[in-house]
This record gives sequence, C-alpha cells and structure tokens, in this order.
Amino acid sequence: MSLAVTRKNREAVAEAAWALALRLPWFGYAEIAAEMKISIDQATKIVRDWAAQGVLELLRSKNGMRKLWKVRPGCDRPAAPVPGSRSATENLWTAMRGLRSFTPTDLAAHASTDLVQVATADAQAYCRVLLAGGFLKVERKASPARKREAIYRLVRNSGPRAPRAARVSAVVDDNTNAVILLGDRS
Repeated sequence: MSLAVTRKNREAVAEAAWALALRLPWFGYAEIAAEMKISIDQATKIVRDWAAQGVLELLRSKNGMRKLWKVRPGCDRPAAPVPGSRSATENLWTAMRGLRSFTPTDLAAHASTDLVQVATADAQAYCRVLLAGGFLKVERKASPARKREAIYRLVRNSGPRAPRAARVSAVVDDNTNAVILLGDRS
C-alpha cells in the first residue's frame, strides 16, 4: 500500500523521510520511496527539494541516471514548503490552462497572488519559451507601433504540472516526461 501525499500530510511525510535520511549512510530516490511507502515521484520531489536547499551531498551520479546522496554533516532539518505556495511558473501555467486566449499582461494579472507577484516581463518570457516548444500559438501578432501585445492560445495542454525551460534550450513537460528541444519540431 502506498502512502498518498496530500496537503495535510505533506509536511509529516517530509519530516519522516528526513528522519530516515539521517539514519541511512546513503540513499537515492528508490530507497526513500521504498522505506516510506510513497511513489518514486513523491520521493524524487522530496529529495530534490533537500538538494536545492543544500542539505545533501551528492555521493555518486552514474551518467546522470542513478544519484546517491547523504545528509551533509551538521545540517539542520530542511525548511518545510509553505502550504499553498506555488511558483510563478506554476501560476502562469494554471492561468494559461484556464484562459481561452491571453496576452502576457492578462496572464501576469491572473497568475499573481498575495504570495507570488508575476511581472508582465516574466509572463512574456514564459510565453516565448512555450511558443518555441510548441505549447502555444499566436492568435494575433504583436504590433509595437500600435503598442499592442501578442495574443496567445494554449494548443498543447498536457496536464496540471507546468512545462519548464531547461538549460539545454528545451522545454520539459513533467506530465508526459517529454523533452522538446528548441528548434527541433520532430
């Protein structure tokens, strides 16, 4: 039986996983998932959050496939995620999925919350990335002379998780695990 991670128990699961990580001499996603009885995706998210906070030491990465970590000596428990907090990218993607068509200004307004303010320039940059990745199409071209923004439409709604730009000039769709290289339309 797998333990479903809900908003209510997310912090408790992360805390129990941290206690497990402290006991193990080394671990990977699979070890956390198996011991905690959670999905590999849930374990991966937890471990990646710890790595991003700098509390882990990477012991081994075999061709980028199997990573093993240990807790850095003297590191405190990692900060728990703020309940309900989402990134600007997640908010932008959610807004895109809900709007029929949109400009970057519309998108920034719909994606902004009390905790996360999204600038129009950030919305515009995200639109450019998704347009290059084939997720958006241009309904109306921008006209700088008329001070008119482009209007976009979402044409590839692959699910609730926001596609993100990767450093290799690609768009990664976490819903389908697809990697679309920019400039490659295959």
